[in-house]
Amino acid sequence: MRNVTKSQLRARHTVLVWAAALGTLAATVTMLMAFPCSLGAQAAQTKFQAQVARAAEISTLAAPGGASFHLKLSTTDTTMHNPDYAAEIEVWWAAPDRWRREIKSPPFTQVAVQDGGQYFESNSADDYLPYWLQQLATASIDPIPVAALAGVAADDDRPSCGNWETEHGEGVEKFSSYNSVCFNYDGTAREILAPPIGIQLDDYQLFGEKMVARKLKVWPGGRSDATATVSVLEPLPTGPLASIGYSGGHFAIPRDTGLASRVRFEMVPESALTPADVPARAPLTWPSSYTFPMTGVIAVTVQIDRAGNIRELPFAISKNQGINAGAVAQIKNWKFKPHIVDGAPVEVVTTLSLPFHLKYEPLGANGKSFPEISLGEHIAGFHTLSDPRAAGSAPFVLHATVTLADGTAGKYSEMWESPSDVKRAVSAGADMITEINAEGQSQRSEKFTGSTTPDLEMELAAVLVAMTDHFPEPRTFQEADWGNSAVAVSNIDPTASDQAGPPELIRAARGKVDAHNRPLSGQAYWFDSAGLLRADFVGSTLTVYSNFLPWNSKQIPRRIEIFKNAKLLLRINVDSIAEQQNRPASGDIAARRPTHFIQGA
Repeated sequence: MRNVTKSQLRARHTVLVWAAALGTLAATVTMLMAFPCSLGAQAAQTKFQAQVARAAEISTLAAPGGASFHLKLSTTDTTMHNPDYAAEIEVWWAAPDRWRREIKSPPFTQVAVQDGGQYFESNSADDYLPYWLQQLATASIDPIPVAALAGVAADDDRPSCGNWETEHGEGVEKFSSYNSVCFNYDGTAREILAPPIGIQLDDYQLFGEKMVARKLKVWPGGRSDATATVSVLEPLPTGPLASIGYSGGHFAIPRDTGLASRVRFEMVPESALTPADVPARAPLTWPSSYTFPMTGVIAVTVQIDRAGNIRELPFAISKNQGINAGAVAQIKNWKFKPHIVDGAPVEVVTTLSLPFHLKYEPLGANGKSFPEISLGEHIAGFHTLSDPRAAGSAPFVLHATVTLADGTAGKYSEMWESPSDVKRAVSAGADMITEINAEGQSQRSEKFTGSTTPDLEMELAAVLVAMTDHFPEPRTFQEADWGNSAVAVSNIDPTASDQAGPPELIRAARGKVDAHNRPLSGQAYWFDSAGLLRADFVGSTLTVYSNFLPWNSKQIPRRIEIFKNAKLLLRINVDSIAEQQNRPASGDIAARRPTHFIQGA
């Protein structure tokens, strides 16, 4: 299964397993959180459960009382071409207690037969049934995990999908992964994205009264996929042929090996497993890191064989994805005591929770120690230290002088009452852009005579952008996406020929840099030791803040320089900022009068 955290499109992670097909795999438990629902959420959940039931009704071949069938499918790794993921699965099915299954693959082969109360199973020398093979064998005839999904509180914030979260860790270290089941327009299931693998279903065709997926895809681990194609789906013969070819042959039991001893998976919580006495586990060690967070939990899904050995680690997730591979490498040789069900050892799927604590070491620190402050904490500090527009701040009036690269002079003014009540304007000569946001209603007007520079409209618009913060969208912000570097102050000057000086600033960035370690793409933010934002880079625009002025317990930058593609575009000098008084309750922003001006130098 591919690894996608909350920073990335919907993660394919929750604990979802179902009673396996062919009647041989015992119903496993589901570990899903039940969320409190509003009436709207309850309606969405009811709709989702109806969609699940409908999809199962349409597509399940292995239902009690259903028609008998013969199915054959073959798999291949279409991405990495790993030969271990080439397999053939063949099923002859007469009833839930009368069937035969054959699996042929490089890592595992099996013949399993049930005839009423008797069961026979013969496996290869390595009797570990890989989970991806079990998923394909199950989903080809029973694709919808109805029992497991019965307790899911899903919403429908994606069209034609039910979506929910699984939480990992506790307290401040808690994080969520996303899960979804999506449906086609005819009610069949399109994808079930849930750990430890997840599945896509495609190319539905009619078989009797059922719509059956003829193509299935799972993700065993890494970048590989196992794509299965159904080559045979036909009714079992009836009449004389049934007694000759099927009842007497395919469903014959050479000897009864017992249902309890069959190879099957159980989903269990980590607490149900016991570490083996030997070998002793070495303590986990963690590296230094330049990405946050420094502490947290890694959730690692593992598949364990009947002897207690970890055989597969399809994915690991955490808030700091950079250390996941190292965690997997340390636990891959862990051993557990065999997990016993009905008196026999079974294969296990579980999620291990590994707490971590890293040492903060930004790139380029060269041995210098820096406070352990994440970008999210720096952003919060900016609003406290320097942002006059932060929620709860005092209303103000600000005036500034604008100087364009060609020497053209302009003016900027702003009357700020609250985030939803602002008037601001920028002008150069007779040309002007005005923006008004009053009680949540926004208006923008422009006036351009065409008598000045051709880029004036773009430059004046850049002034309005410069006078707002440029931080990432909080809804999609993830600390692990940002690498932290210690850089010299000269790193923020695109006109400097070199970067002389010791590392003094922390730069949190994502994107590419040039040979001089200056951003080329993405976003970057520079903070000094006092927590002040000294510069930011978004796309190809660099904004540099300097000459900070104390005002109303804030440090306001008096000079703002904007560079586009490393060339100076314009400069803004704050002339004055004043707190407003005598503010009318009517919200008439034009009637307010500023007082307590602090002049800029």
